[in-house]
Amino acid sequence: FGEDIEDPKGGVFGLTKSLSDKYPKQVFNSPLAEATIMGVAVGLATYGKRPVFEIQFIDFITPAWNQLMSNVSTLRWRTFGKQKCPMTLYAPYGAYLPGGSLWHSQSMEGGLAHVPGLKIAIPSTPEDAAGLFWTAIHNDETNIILVPKHIFRKRVDVTNVEPIPFGKAKVVREGSDVTIVTYGNTLELAHEAADKLASEASIEIIDLRTVVPCDYATIAQSLEKTGRLVVIQEDVKTCGFGQSIISEVTGNPDTFNLLLASPQLVSREDVHIGYNPIYEYAALPDTDRVVDAIRRTLS
Repeated sequence: FGEDIEDPKGGVFGLTKSLSDKYPKQVFNSPLAEATIMGVAVGLATYGKRPVFEIQFIDFITPAWNQLMSNVSTLRWRTFGKQKCPMTLYAPYGAYLPGGSLWHSQSMEGGLAHVPGLKIAIPSTPEDAAGLFWTAIHNDETNIILVPKHIFRKRVDVTNVEPIPFGKAKVVREGSDVTIVTYGNTLELAHEAADKLASEASIEIIDLRTVVPCDYATIAQSLEKTGRLVVIQEDVKTCGFGQSIISEVTGNPDTFNLLLASPQLVSREDVHIGYNPIYEYAALPDTDRVVDAIRRTLS
């Protein structure tokens, strides 16, 4: 359930199109009130249902923040594991679509990852999205799936959909000189930069797929080959998840001793997304900034 998700509209981006026609007793519109949406989900989940609900844009999660922070994420902890809240919240996230600005372009994974008790996935392909949704809907956790709206209208062939475990990253491009860790919208920047530097360096790209839990083992395994780390995130720099990755790598002697150069973070600056596309793209990571970061590790 969510805002305007019933047919014929099927949501702002058509993600739920045809579902309410097929399953009229299971798919329904909600009021335009995120606190209510979250509260209903909590109630359903604690009474044995498995609600799947949409926040129209992740920017709108703030009215539901009290429910998420005080009720959902703490439930297992404060009941000594006797109660659970199995539910799946999904929301389009991110920028790179000019005009969204303040309330339609935020990322927010850093703030969400800060809350204990939540599982957070950010798929980069339709196949991963299907597999992560499957896992989320069938587990007993409180799951948040951020759907990167810049790339989710791309069409690719999907031949085999299987459940994807949370906490298992995917090496999408193998290399031996530099490790790039990223997820969501910025995965394509990693590929573009790797292509641009193909004659200079062999770039390994890791798509995290989930940030909570984060697959640090795969990152460490890659650093054993490359010794160099570049992290790309769309979120703001300060307290972003990319900083957590670099902190984990440099704070652990086993991975710190693998490094041949200082890790580099490519992120959005600590500014809001502007309405003007020039301002939006000036704030966001781009291919040139990724290339510069890679070259700094190689120098």
